[in-house]
Amino acid sequence: MIESMPLPEGAVGETLDPVPQVGELERLVAVALSQHPEAYGAAQDVNREAGLRYQSTRKPNPWIGYLGSEIGNDGRGGQQGMYVSQEWVTAGKLKLADGVGGWRTRAAEERRELTRLRLSQRVGDQYWRMVSARRRVELLSQLEKLLQEAVKVNESLFKAAEVDKGTVLQAKLESGQVAALKRQAEADLRARTAALAGTLGGDFDLVASAGSDPWPEPRSFMAGGAGAESGGVIDGGMLIGQPYLSSPELAESYALIQAARCDVRLAETQIISNIESMASVQQDLATNSTIAGLQLGMALPIHDRKTGLVRAARAELAKTEAEYARRQRDLETRWAQAVGEYQTAWELVRSIETELLDLAQQRYDLAVKAQRQGEISYIELLTAQRSLLSIREAVLSAREQAALAAIRLENLVVRDLQ
Repeated sequence: MIESMPLPEGAVGETLDPVPQVGELERLVAVALSQHPEAYGAAQDVNREAGLRYQSTRKPNPWIGYLGSEIGNDGRGGQQGMYVSQEWVTAGKLKLADGVGGWRTRAAEERRELTRLRLSQRVGDQYWRMVSARRRVELLSQLEKLLQEAVKVNESLFKAAEVDKGTVLQAKLESGQVAALKRQAEADLRARTAALAGTLGGDFDLVASAGSDPWPEPRSFMAGGAGAESGGVIDGGMLIGQPYLSSPELAESYALIQAARCDVRLAETQIISNIESMASVQQDLATNSTIAGLQLGMALPIHDRKTGLVRAARAELAKTEAEYARRQRDLETRWAQAVGEYQTAWELVRSIETELLDLAQQRYDLAVKAQRQGEISYIELLTAQRSLLSIREAVLSAREQAALAAIRLENLVVRDLQ
């Protein structure tokens, strides 16, 4: 039996999270939104629609030109003068065009908001994956240090003939396995850091130096922010609030429906032709008199009554209404899935942290004490140590999944087009 081991009591179970720099995730999201090409493109989409709206409401420009008639009659210059013509838009077409453009601009603004949520979700997802990998490296680093000390102690005890060669080899094997796991975790951390850096424009140092925010606490995602009865964790009743109905995905579809309705009315007014007018003033060089003229005209809706245009506009309206219904169903499904993932993750976190983690810690503490008193072997201590590490790994994974689900819910489960 081994008389003593330098494994500090509770070392594997102590908190690994460093003091965080509060708001690191928010800072990185702000960086992404300020310089990401996707955000810039969404802003320019709004500008484009606003420009098209403005252009669609301009009145037609007047025409001015030269007018000559009876030139050369009786060898004279005939009638020489100028004319001004103007097209008059009828049936409130410009007002309806303004309505179409206004709603399409509104839809572009909602797409811009969608882009903001999409980038926020992408950065949040990548950030929490990086933080999880970072904490996994910290956990394995602590364990590696403990096992390296254990190898030294067992080698000393072997020289003193207090343990056999198998115990030393087992200690080295455990240390080597943890070292390999740590290298793997470090590679995973570099990959996750690089992924987030890519989203932020390739600044690896900026991401690597970012602090680790504390894990998100359980909270309700009900409309109005009301807390759930079970400690703030989402319950089944939260679906009644339907907070996803405030998603810009639906707001964009609604704006497109309104634009399509204005477009139908605009198409229906096309049967009423615009009025063409022309006023002219000429000087009759034969009689030296001034002649004025006025013309008014409009197309008669005999051959073309714009029925095809109206039919197409009504079909587009029906299509946008169907798209709204499709998006609502899709959002409800995504929301329910995200809620389920969030509930599952938090139930796992609570069950592990409040039950299993405490039991594993107690077992490990007792094993350390018993091993120091020579009551159990080093192999039995390793078994308790492995159990505690496994539980802490499970907590880390559950916390990561809860954070990822929370990010999706906070950003109204938008689809990432990455």
